[in-house]
Amino acid sequence: MIRLFVPSDLKMQQLVLLNENQIHYLFHVMRLKAGENILLFNGRDGEYRAVLTELSKNKGTARCETQTRVQEEEKPLNVWLCFAPIKKDNMDFVVQKATELGVDQLVPVMTRRTVCKVNTERMRAQVIEAAEQCERLSVPVVKDPVKWETFLADFPDDRTLYFLNERGAGVLSAKAKEGAAFLVGPEGGFDEKELTALSAMPQAISMHLGRRILRAETASLVVLACYNQLLGWKTK
Repeated sequence: MIRLFVPSDLKMQQLVLLNENQIHYLFHVMRLKAGENILLFNGRDGEYRAVLTELSKNKGTARCETQTRVQEEEKPLNVWLCFAPIKKDNMDFVVQKATELGVDQLVPVMTRRTVCKVNTERMRAQVIEAAEQCERLSVPVVKDPVKWETFLADFPDDRTLYFLNERGAGVLSAKAKEGAAFLVGPEGGFDEKELTALSAMPQAISMHLGRRILRAETASLVVLACYNQLLGWKTK
């Protein structure tokens, strides 16, 4: 059944207005009609089966009929992926798959070697589509790009920051706990000043992913998969 993310509150008999893109998708692409069922979620109220009460080229509404999943069913992973922006197609892949792997926040970090721009609106649309597809009950938060110095200064003291250093020591330990963040550098890796600054942070831990040098998009997904495995695959 088709799943859609909506910002409005959801409850029994709630009437939900669908946006222009959702109307186009349901009417023109999927060829649905009034009276057919879809699933709705908003990241707060669980998931509801809803019946399309009206669907045309210009208008779409759905009424919540039955709650199919409660929000508490979802077990939060509580992990952030902080990453230097990379080329568009590769970044699209990271955003989609990181959503499937349960990240709570995506944080673009502008390192000194970062040369790619960030389209946060595109990223926000992608996390919604990925959450709809993978049956998450929530959608990751996409942060605006942050400058390197600001990222370091504002990073919370109570969250472990694992930074990927392909030439450094350390691996992701079986002692890893919930409430972590992973920082993946740009193509070419972090420069020496950045590594020195990270090493000086008391909550930061250097780690690598083996002897092979992985591309940035590969490293992002490998480390999230490893973290899920260590925590028992509590993906959303």
